Amino acid sequence: MSDALNLTLDSLDDEEQSEDLVKNVILSEATSALIFKFATDLANGTWRGRVQLDRAISAAIPDYDFSRLALVDRSIMRLALFELQEYPYIPPAVTLNEAIEMAKKYSTTESGKFVNGVLHTLLKQTDKANYDAATAPKDPDLGEIEKILRTPEPVIEEETVQAESEEGKIAKRYGVWKLKGEEKQ
Repeated sequence: MSDALNLTLDSLDDEEQSEDLVKNVILSEATSALIFKFATDLANGTWRGRVQLDRAISAAIPDYDFSRLALVDRSIMRLALFELQEYPYIPPAVTLNEAIEMAKKYSTTESGKFVNGVLHTLLKQTDKANYDAATAPKDPDLGEIEKILRTPEPVIEEETVQAESEEGKIAKRYGVWKLKGEEKQ
């Protein structure tokens, strides 16, 4: 496990808090591995680039003392800015919406508005400022995710039953089968 993840996990007071973080998350093993890889890459990249990310965030709020930012807000904006810069296939609206929702949930009542304003300013300075889904690169893992998440088509088996048999009577009652010997209407 990376140092950035160890730092986060080490800061938890006890096992109960750790369980609270994941109690509502239920994933298949396959999607879990893909999500873990994405989350790890996002966390590691954000941690490695935090100095540059902090400079960009600070420049976007010239009338505000960066050191006074709530740690949660700063962390959310770092993650979002890194995602805006390094994941061209993620629509900026998705990134901003997730960041705003996290700020509302995990920080102060005004944090959502603040994070929204700062990230919109930062978005204008990225390649995603004129994002167009039609020309945006595709997610390299999308094929794998589609295989995992797509609901398979139902297998339809045909069975022939006589119209006057017991199965035929049941089928006729529910009206969902075509019966052998029944004329098409």
